[in-house]
Amino acid sequence: MRWNRTGLAVLALALTGCASTQPALEAHSSGFGDAVAQNIAAQRIAPTAEEKANTFIPPNRARQKAAREAYENGTVKEPIAVQTTE
Repeated sequence: MRWNRTGLAVLALALTGCASTQPALEAHSSGFGDAVAQNIAAQRIAPTAEEKANTFIPPNRARQKAAREAYENGTVKEPIAVQTTE
């Protein structure tokens, strides 16, 4: 019985080492996440009222037909590779 009490005491002490008195993100600075928010704001394009109202894009039947025929004939143009670094 003594061994069980000692084991429980050691286990309880070991588990208190894993406990935290504050949430994980509160340890960071108050500006944590500002860079991501700034990137999102820089890449966002706010549409005008006219652009919001006009969402219909008419189909280009000639381009659709040419693309379908190129696919069926195996003559699809290969995309050009884009590199982000030199």
